[in-house]
Amino acid sequence: MPPQPTGLRRDLNLVRRRAWLFIPFFLLGILVAYAFGSVAGDANAVATLTLDTVIQDLNPGGDRGFRIFEAESMTSDERFKEKVIERIGEPDFDYGRYSISLSPIAIADGVSRGILTISITDPDKAKAEHYRGAFVAVFSEEYSSPEGLFRSRFIEKKQEVVDANEQLYMELYDEAKPLADAANVPLDELVRPRFEDNLSLMDSLADQEGELIGDIARANAAGDSALAGQLTNALTQLRETRGGYTDANMEEPLRRGVAALRGVATSRETSYQRLADARAAASSAQSEMETSYTFSGGLAASTLGRIAVVIAVTLVFGLIAIYSWEWLSQVRAGVEDRPKRDASSSAS
Repeated sequence: MPPQPTGLRRDLNLVRRRAWLFIPFFLLGILVAYAFGSVAGDANAVATLTLDTVIQDLNPGGDRGFRIFEAESMTSDERFKEKVIERIGEPDFDYGRYSISLSPIAIADGVSRGILTISITDPDKAKAEHYRGAFVAVFSEEYSSPEGLFRSRFIEKKQEVVDANEQLYMELYDEAKPLADAANVPLDELVRPRFEDNLSLMDSLADQEGELIGDIARANAAGDSALAGQLTNALTQLRETRGGYTDANMEEPLRRGVAALRGVATSRETSYQRLADARAAASSAQSEMETSYTFSGGLAASTLGRIAVVIAVTLVFGLIAIYSWEWLSQVRAGVEDRPKRDASSSAS
């Protein structure tokens, strides 16, 4: 008596005998794959960028405008958009399809950290990944490069303030200069900002007045009346000169012009200093970025996804059909054998 096949061998023999039943379900699987792929939703490609900027050379508050918020703002710059579209290679690409969000982590003088998340969807998984990769590549260059938009936009903003102050200063100067010349007033000296390392014209005249008063007192103490008289005349002339430079002795148009110029002159000098600070901060800044990628949806629309659907439908429903067919065959065979067994029993 030949040995009975094992269960696995019996199943394999059964599948080989009924393999033709896979054919209709293979065709069904193709239809299901394309139908499911059309309603499965778009692929969503996500990139998480962990941003970290540390500035080594920084004056207090000198990094205002050079923090994590400006890194996000950079993505709205038309120059950045053009670079991304150029990297994608589709001139008609809609940049607005990107979803961009920022989560700050730490912000302090000289330190700025945060997480920038970008995502984009597309029916084609490969395209979604391509669009994501183009954005990340451009952002990495513009955020980290010394000549990138992150730094250049920071300096440009400071330069715009300088240009605005310079233009306003020259407009006010051109208005006040003729009035000052007519009144024999040194306009440039009167409006020059006062800082710790220099003195204004009025401060210098006040110092000279103090020195003359001291010299007169010493000449009188020494009994040198001639020298004391000369110094007294010089003091009188100095006071007349100084009095002519005071706001109270100026005509109103000139007084207003000088006052306006003084205010703008201070802002002008400050803006130039801030521009210099910005350049130093940008050149000493260290920007680092770590990137992680995730993906969701849209798998059924891809080629691999459709192949997986076809295989699953073919195997699952094909095996169900094979075993169902075998079971029905055994049931039918049992029904046909029963009358024969009954007839044999009656004959015996």
